[in-house]
Amino acid sequence: MLKKCLLLFILLNYHGFSQLGFDAQNTDLGAIPEAYEIKGDIIIKNENVRKVFLLRADADKGIKVFTSKKTLQPHDTCLLSISFIPESKGKFNKRIKLITSDKETPYELSIYGSVNAVKLDDKTACFYFGSRKFNNVKTKDGAIVVNEPNKPRDVSNKIPDHSSEPSVVSKTFAPVVSPKDKKEEEGMLPLLEYKPNNIVFLIDVSNSMKDSMKLPLLKKAMYTLIDAVREVDRITLLTYSDSVKIIKESVSGRDKQQLKEIVSSLKAKGLTKGNKAILRSQTIAQKHFIPGGNNQIIMATDGKFRFYSEDQQKWESAQQDKKITLTTVGFGDDKEAMTNLKEISEIGSGSFIHIKKKGNDEKLLNEIKERSRRN
Repeated sequence: MLKKCLLLFILLNYHGFSQLGFDAQNTDLGAIPEAYEIKGDIIIKNENVRKVFLLRADADKGIKVFTSKKTLQPHDTCLLSISFIPESKGKFNKRIKLITSDKETPYELSIYGSVNAVKLDDKTACFYFGSRKFNNVKTKDGAIVVNEPNKPRDVSNKIPDHSSEPSVVSKTFAPVVSPKDKKEEEGMLPLLEYKPNNIVFLIDVSNSMKDSMKLPLLKKAMYTLIDAVREVDRITLLTYSDSVKIIKESVSGRDKQQLKEIVSSLKAKGLTKGNKAILRSQTIAQKHFIPGGNNQIIMATDGKFRFYSEDQQKWESAQQDKKITLTTVGFGDDKEAMTNLKEISEIGSGSFIHIKKKGNDEKLLNEIKERSRRN
């Protein structure tokens, strides 16, 4: 009898106290007017005292499931990204069973609602729910596609050896990204506290930015921000002088070395045409728009240009349902230029940040925290 009680206690301690938390397990999307594809993210949090492995996802036919990581440390979070293409208009009810190492039975998720019209091509923006994840995850890089035909599934629910990183149990499940170190997993922008960020840096590289207290100070502030962003955050880098140049579009926050190398290579030259650069960056920011996220342009300059009334009208007209925030970062002591930049930030419903000395490295990070904080 004592042995049976002891065994029951061990089983309860392993399974009963283990738990994954979901920001939504049953998601009602209501009536969707029109869609080609439906996508969205569910935040998962490991509320257990031991790490948990995501083993496999079983779901209705046609659903694709991606995960940002397969191992969840205690109190860690990850994104479960889901997408499917409605086969016809009308009601739908999609179910997903997430098989994990912390319990014998799967976690059951459901997404239901109705679609009034189904688009026949993907030229119309998809319908998104939850916190939209980055777009350029590709199935060949390890996304899981559930219910693939003619592929046997492992239904053993085998729990991997905790002494080392386990191999993937099911052939239909693999991580989207490789595990990151503990510091990056914890991060300075926890998923449950901060929305995904779509940040477009618009950097003045005209001759006036050659001053040793301008571009170098901006780079240091950008390095601090890059260290903090996550894989769900997307960063685009544009430069402008006499023309606008796209350096790199929609880079994941996990690619920190690549981002830092780009920032390090920036050099000042040429003339300034800031008004045209703002309008161009608005178009780029809307291209990578994250519904429900923080969509923001950060323009860094010493303010040697004007944003005319006709430019303002073009900006406001282009906003529509993809509103972009414009924050300006000013350098130098030219009062007229700083006043100009402050006015431009007000037009863009953003902030004005003045960086004029060392020790301002966290100003950009603090701005992103303020804009992306979940209410």
